[in-house]
Amino acid sequence: MATLPERGDDRGYELLTPDFFRDPYPVYARMREADPVHFHAPLNAWLLSRYEDVDFLLRDRRTSADRVGPLLAEAPWELRGEAALLGRFLGDWMIFADAPEHTRLRALMTRTFSARGIAGLRDFTARTCAGLLDAAAAKGEFDLIAEVAMALPLRVIGHVLGIRPQDLDDFRQWSADLMAVPMMSGEPRQRYARAVAAVHSLEALCGELIARRRGRPVADLLGHLVAAEVDGQSLTDEELVACCALIVIAGHETTACAIANAVLALLEHPEQLAALRADPARRVGPAFEESLRWNSLSGWMGRTTTADVAVRGRLIPAGSLVFGLTGSANRDERAYEHPDRFDIGRPVAATRRHLTFGHGLHMCLGAALARMEAGVCLEQLVTRLPGLRLAVPAPELEWLQGLALRGPAALWVRVG
Repeated sequence: MATLPERGDDRGYELLTPDFFRDPYPVYARMREADPVHFHAPLNAWLLSRYEDVDFLLRDRRTSADRVGPLLAEAPWELRGEAALLGRFLGDWMIFADAPEHTRLRALMTRTFSARGIAGLRDFTARTCAGLLDAAAAKGEFDLIAEVAMALPLRVIGHVLGIRPQDLDDFRQWSADLMAVPMMSGEPRQRYARAVAAVHSLEALCGELIARRRGRPVADLLGHLVAAEVDGQSLTDEELVACCALIVIAGHETTACAIANAVLALLEHPEQLAALRADPARRVGPAFEESLRWNSLSGWMGRTTTADVAVRGRLIPAGSLVFGLTGSANRDERAYEHPDRFDIGRPVAATRRHLTFGHGLHMCLGAALARMEAGVCLEQLVTRLPGLRLAVPAPELEWLQGLALRGPAALWVRVG
């Protein structure tokens, strides 16, 4: 029989602290062993830490991907107007939608992320990456995230959406301002004000880009989105603006973090880096997948239950916020042999089972694009910069303080 939680007992699980963000894996290991279905009172949320349970959560139809609605409902009363505007804007994002709306949006967007379309971006990505690496390497010492890992996917996204290079930095800032609300970063009034201003700016610039495509069709990603139809239905202007914002936000920060984490893992494990350098064309894919498993991008994927759900004898009531701890699941001893070992020679079939890109209906639509960009970047790094090494020792790195992304805030490296 399922039992209700004993609330408030969070001893041993110090979450959302600098130490946790630096290294959450010891906490995850204790949780998997002692309390795999844990109610965390400070977050008023359930935490699932074992691979089998997280995989179940991401595929279960009794959960909703709408995490924004419940979050905005908690906004202070004086900010309800701003919260309503943000709710309407974020409500058009596919990642926060459920069927049938999610099904319709995903069908329309899937055609723009075809394997052929992504392959067609490889040459542009390779040329851009080479230029970024040459410019960075000339400095001798540089922040890999700022100079390469962040710049590369942002330029690729700008290329496929037709965003002018001079507007890319504005897009990046608007992305950060908008995401401060779901990340609960900063003082409420300030973050809501910045997010609302970002929505207005995104609507203005994306609206201009969309109008340009309608007047003169172009065979790029945005052009395909404007022209896309499924069963006679196309995206509305509001949905197109939301899609543009989602592609920019999800398409550069997550990929940048993934590249940085992969490079850090390789530089921390010289024997694995040597194996990659010995056969980069064949090993770069497995190396990236193993880095995604070993150090998950966020480690937390949220859902809201739409009905009572029982997991390992614990009753999770309808309307509960549940986080699948993908970072923990990817290191579950029940799913992987020697899970804390970073091993690019791990069988590909096992490594590709990681949950970093999700699973089920909401599996990341841009995963193939991220894999292509990261693969190009890693292969060029090991072939063009053979003497690359950390300029700041790994134990001294500062880590991002939030649940949206897990990775170093900066990654300073030296060449030669």
